[in-house]
Amino acid sequence: MKFSLTLKRLPMIAVFSALALFSIESQAQDNATAEMTSQSCPQEFYSLPLFPNPKMCQVFAPELPASLTYHAATDQQSAQNFYIQKLGKAEQIKTLKGRILMQYDSAKKIIILSKDGAGTQVDVLVKS
Repeated sequence: MKFSLTLKRLPMIAVFSALALFSIESQAQDNATAEMTSQSCPQEFYSLPLFPNPKMCQVFAPELPASLTYHAATDQQSAQNFYIQKLGKAEQIKTLKGRILMQYDSAKKIIILSKDGAGTQVDVLVKS
C-alpha cells in the first residue's frame, strides 16, 4: 500500500522539483544581470581604450590572459573606426559570422565587434 501512495505522489514531487529548479535558475539569472549592470566601466582595459560611454561592462578575467565585454551605443563600423583611430590599423581584420575580429600586437590583443540590438557588443581579450 505504501508503494502505491509513493507512485501517486511522484508527479507532484516532479512538479515541485521543476518549480524549485526554475526558481533557482531565475534567481541566478537575476543575480548575474544585477552584477553585470552594477559593475562600473573603466576608461581603458590593459591600455586598450573603450568606446566612449560604455555600458554593461563585465570583466571575465582581470588577470592575464584578461577579458572584458561591454556594450557601445554605436554601429560596428563606427566602433571599428574608433579602434583604428586610437590604435592604428589592425595587423589583421576578419569578418566572421557578422562579427569583426581585429588583432593587434601579434594577436596578443584581440577586439571582437558584434552587432547587439541598436549598438555593438565589444569583446576585448589581452593575452599578454
